[in-house]
Amino acid sequence: MAVSMKTPLMQVVLMGTVFFFVFSAFLTIQAFASDMYGEDLGSKMATALYLSFSFFSFVSPSVTNKLGAKMTMFWGTIGYAGLVAASLVYFENIESSFDFVVILGGISCGLGAALLWTAQGRLIMQYSDGTDNGHLFSIFWALFNMSALVGGLLTFFYFGNSSDSDDDASSTDGSAVLYVVFLSFIVLGALATQMLLPPKVVKAAAAQLAAGGSNSHSDLPLLDKEPEEEDVEEISKENWFSEMAATIAMFRTKRMLFLSLIFFYTGYNQPYQLNTFGNRIFQKQTIGLEMIIFYVSEIIGGLYVGSMLDQSAGNKLDQRKASKKCLLLFFVVTSLSFILCYFQEIGCAFTDSDDADCNTDKDEDKLSYTQLESLRPSIIFALWGFSDSQIQTYSYWLMGTLYDSGVEQARAVGFYKMIQSLGWAIGFALVPQDVMEPIVQMACTTACFLVGLGLALMELP
Repeated sequence: MAVSMKTPLMQVVLMGTVFFFVFSAFLTIQAFASDMYGEDLGSKMATALYLSFSFFSFVSPSVTNKLGAKMTMFWGTIGYAGLVAASLVYFENIESSFDFVVILGGISCGLGAALLWTAQGRLIMQYSDGTDNGHLFSIFWALFNMSALVGGLLTFFYFGNSSDSDDDASSTDGSAVLYVVFLSFIVLGALATQMLLPPKVVKAAAAQLAAGGSNSHSDLPLLDKEPEEEDVEEISKENWFSEMAATIAMFRTKRMLFLSLIFFYTGYNQPYQLNTFGNRIFQKQTIGLEMIIFYVSEIIGGLYVGSMLDQSAGNKLDQRKASKKCLLLFFVVTSLSFILCYFQEIGCAFTDSDDADCNTDKDEDKLSYTQLESLRPSIIFALWGFSDSQIQTYSYWLMGTLYDSGVEQARAVGFYKMIQSLGWAIGFALVPQDVMEPIVQMACTTACFLVGLGLALMELP
């Protein structure tokens, strides 16, 4: 049993557990940013978070390649704790001018996100033996998205027990309690990162398990002794500046330029979907259920696509066919969701803003899960979740297929998260309706999807 815990699958489960704790807190904060902080401050915080995420993604591959993935993940989770701590200060001083504290917390979280996601991407690709990249990522993705199910249930019951008059400053005591729970989750996640094992040791355990427990692989470290330093992890011999320059150099490659727009889409689409659309359409309590619908679809889609992509392992021609099949399914599911969404948005664009299907401010005027009218937007949320998991799983599988060494994979993931977080930042900057009308946000999202998908088809394995 001790050996089995050191296999790639069990290490990915542990990594998913880290993300489960951290993102049970963060995804709930993000979904309710407009409600917790107000639309203006929530938008500013999220924009600052994702701009800093983009900026620090230039640096995060260097940190990961020089310090190692485990230590980088630990410090990444601490960055998320910074946002929660700043929010607690804000809730205690909400009548004063403490908005800047929340924005600083967003910057701290952006730094942490760049470190956490780059290290995670490198580590999960290195756990793979090249035939199970999609499977391992989909297992991680399922555990990661279960955090959102917890967040959805938490907010469903939290807002279900709150009166309609508890919307703003009067709800700060309850919000503070909620954020203390969030902080404890993140601390548990940070501690769990220290249980992760280096890829070389994990692969040795997997090889020994496959060989019936014998240590017949002389080039792999023995499991009955502490690993030597060179066994632990591939650490870059380049200096910090050269590491960062190597990441920036990816902007000059045709491969990454062709993929950059679909990477951007994976971040740009969700501020509209989860904030602009969800917060306008649904009551607060109902959004908790919609989060569950969205992320259950994420889990199903990720597991399906990961298994489908791994069936092509080892054969480049089969990998190209699997890529086309995955992207075709992505096109069909996403297009259907957009068609249904346009029906919803066109009705809102040419209807009095007080209409219950489009409403603005009053929570009691928005759709409840008990109303039949909530069915169509709920289907849209399910399609969006399935669609998002497809392109996210595909992106990680593709990077694992295109790049071999750990340092290259860290740079590729850093580039991916840099472009993706830039999409998040721009998306959140456009969330306030006085900046861009919702139907225009939807049109821009559609254009990004179509052009990005076309370019991605030009860069297959």
